[in-house]
Amino acid sequence: MIRHLSDIIPVPTSHSVGLKRILLAASESGCSLTQIAITELKAGEVATAHVHPDMQEAFYVLAGELEMCLNGEKTTCRAEDFVLVEKCVNHELMAITDVRILTVGCVVESSRDKFYPMLFKPNRKNLVWGTEDWVVSAIPGSESEVENGTWARYRLSEVIAKYPSEILGRETAQRYNNELPLLTKIIDARRDLSIQVHPNDEMALREHNKKGKSEMWYILDAAPGSYLYAGFRKHISPEEYKQSVADGTICYALARHEVHPGDVFYLPAGRVHAICGGIRLVEVQQSSDVTYRIYDYNRPGLDGRPRELHTELAAKAIDFTVYPDYRTNCKDDSRRVEDVLDTPNFSVKMLNFDTLLRRDMLKYDSFVIATSLAGDCDIRIRATGQSVHLSAGQSCLIPAVVADYEYIPTQASSKVLEAFINNRRSLGRIISEFLHL
Repeated sequence: MIRHLSDIIPVPTSHSVGLKRILLAASESGCSLTQIAITELKAGEVATAHVHPDMQEAFYVLAGELEMCLNGEKTTCRAEDFVLVEKCVNHELMAITDVRILTVGCVVESSRDKFYPMLFKPNRKNLVWGTEDWVVSAIPGSESEVENGTWARYRLSEVIAKYPSEILGRETAQRYNNELPLLTKIIDARRDLSIQVHPNDEMALREHNKKGKSEMWYILDAAPGSYLYAGFRKHISPEEYKQSVADGTICYALARHEVHPGDVFYLPAGRVHAICGGIRLVEVQQSSDVTYRIYDYNRPGLDGRPRELHTELAAKAIDFTVYPDYRTNCKDDSRRVEDVLDTPNFSVKMLNFDTLLRRDMLKYDSFVIATSLAGDCDIRIRATGQSVHLSAGQSCLIPAVVADYEYIPTQASSKVLEAFINNRRSLGRIISEFLHL
């Protein structure tokens, strides 16, 4: 095969930035080569950050000057410089001048089909008040089991242990010691849950050598008149709190909220709360099973005996501050992407779409837990073309290394909740939250 560059018609790159002339296509190579091409970028054009989970890519600069950013580290490259980008390395190219590059791609067969949206087998717990589905969990004894693809029948923690940076994100893996920091549940409360509170990270580490627990609720369904408790409606002292637990009047001190589908509540560690009967919701929380039960209506557990209360520990964990509003403002309307929460422990976005919706979450260096709240859709990974079907009520975990993907609705419209770790949160925002500005 002999080709002359001038005879090859230029085509747009996969990033729609610049043009390339394909010298050898994957269908012609007869091996793991995916492409050999000459790419041309104009000064100022940027091939935005992206990752190839199963492919190495090599760049040889023929002419001009460009800036190459590999996993956040920037290097200036000039004519005759050669750069090898290993699989799973986040890379971005910015043309400083007009530039011509020889690009070569090669599939790493051992990595093919390892990173994709993972679905999970049912993981239900029957409790005295109803049911909890631990839909995405890596907590020992309550772990999710992968249902699809290469990792079917593996526990989620086993997959993360093999590829922590690729699954969780490099910064997320370092920050959380290679452990999944979030847990997602579907809670169906047929009766009232106990009045309870969770400790923050500092107290949970000190008392239990575990993480603390902040969480968020999104109301899926609510019977007419259903309500929940979140926070205090009036100020009480720790001594008054203990007395109200002893005499069974603690509920009268709590803020009671009638709820409807689409309501959102953020419950930071220290906020007293309880879900009441007739409510079904999605819960996103820190990956922790530490709960202090304050009051349980003097009812027996499934074994016929009263469940343990943690009055003294709860007193140390409780934030007794009375706040003007405990709901989270979430319009939950037709806007395509809405920021619902951005907290120190996790962030949440709400997506409403009736046509293809592209999501580039690579900048957060985090996995994404996607939960379909309404309508079915497909999730397609742009780097590999792999896709999974997400049914209403179902969740999946999208590894950080393939967090450039598309939602394709398979019904009239879809609504998806995304939870992730925001590793790009600004210093100014962190300081504002710390000072309660």
